[in-house]
Amino acid sequence: MMSDTKSVNSAASNSTTPPKGNNTPPSEPAGNIVPTSYVGDFMSFLKGILSFTGDLSALTCPSFLLNGISLLEYGAHWNDYPHVLAEITKAKDPEERMRRVARWFVSTLYGSYNKRVAESNSGEKKPFNPILGEQFLASWDDPEFGQTKFICEQVSHHPPVSAFFFENANAGIYGSGHFSQKSKFKGTSMKVVQEGRVTLRMKGTDEIYCLTLPNLNICSILSGKPFLEMSSTTFIRSSKGYTAEFQWYTKPMLYGEYHKFDGKIFKDDAVAYVQNGSSQEAIYTIKGRWVADSRITNVKTGEQEVFFDVSAQPAAEINIKPVEEQSSLESRRVWHKVTEALASGDYDVASREKTAIEEEQRALRKERAEANVEWKPSMFVWVEDADADEAVKACYSYLYPAKDSIGTGSWVFKTSPHMKTPSSRTTPSASGTQTPSDAFSTAPSSVV
Repeated sequence: MMSDTKSVNSAASNSTTPPKGNNTPPSEPAGNIVPTSYVGDFMSFLKGILSFTGDLSALTCPSFLLNGISLLEYGAHWNDYPHVLAEITKAKDPEERMRRVARWFVSTLYGSYNKRVAESNSGEKKPFNPILGEQFLASWDDPEFGQTKFICEQVSHHPPVSAFFFENANAGIYGSGHFSQKSKFKGTSMKVVQEGRVTLRMKGTDEIYCLTLPNLNICSILSGKPFLEMSSTTFIRSSKGYTAEFQWYTKPMLYGEYHKFDGKIFKDDAVAYVQNGSSQEAIYTIKGRWVADSRITNVKTGEQEVFFDVSAQPAAEINIKPVEEQSSLESRRVWHKVTEALASGDYDVASREKTAIEEEQRALRKERAEANVEWKPSMFVWVEDADADEAVKACYSYLYPAKDSIGTGSWVFKTSPHMKTPSSRTTPSASGTQTPSDAFSTAPSSVV
């Protein structure tokens, strides 16, 4: 069985509840992330990124600015509240399902983009860039809905792309997604464009839900106290014509609050999204702060209720195998020497260990190039929208090009229940010899 070892130093660790009271966790961190003896190095690094014109992910980050966590772990926040995910399947009709899908999406945001800062009251640090083929596996247990499983794999290094899959087999709900980030300095902050998408499915209905990702602003970098704000517009589109549209607001310069948003749910039978289209009459409106609480209003009746409250309950505990039981490609096994050095404050050792990993990866890329061998992901396959089923094709066609960061295809888990062809089910796993079920070392299910 997978060990129920709690993640102590994880982006996805969920052992505490945000502060209650006025529901306003700290938005600007008090603690500086730059050690006093490294201020000079930090200033040199800032000069470099301020003059750099390309994608900032191509730059090498000093070890003292690393948080000791692989970016793959961040994807696990899609399951911070597994019961909220599973409860979607209890809805009686497509309208109520869209409302519950939207609530689940909002529930994933605090852990993804604010938790690390709010609970440490220190600035956001940079995660490790995953190596090609790296994987992160986790699960969560719920007394009512049972186990939710998650797996993430780095399916591309240039550009960096992470693909993930999650499922609660008992509830009959599962999804695949992928994300990639492109960042540039703009003024005194860093703008991060998140490319990718998430496709959610349920076994009890033929509906699918297609989700887009928010852009991010990394603020207060120059002061050494960076934190994230969400920006831009995101959508959830269902194959039954229901759409959730969210607008994420950055704080104005001189007034206002951080992390505010509003949204609406409407039915639109058009084939493509048009901003403020005539058929987009709101059924529900949603307002609040995604780091705290939000409320939903039934437009017809005026009835209002809590939509999601971050402080109402802690996120579920995450289960991750101990490092010594992980395969050589699992995130914590890959990076454990670097993480240990960072935890002890030995940044020179951290830099050497990180460089050793990167040099090994360069050597492997060179070997493959010389042997004319194409690397392929173990657990995910790329599916163009043109080759997808009609529901997926229609949903993403509705959203594109209004949200062009979704691209024109999806990374899909090879043994996802909807993948019916035999060739899609006979695939190697993380280690190259195990099946995904073996990789989890847990009871078999329909997925992993």
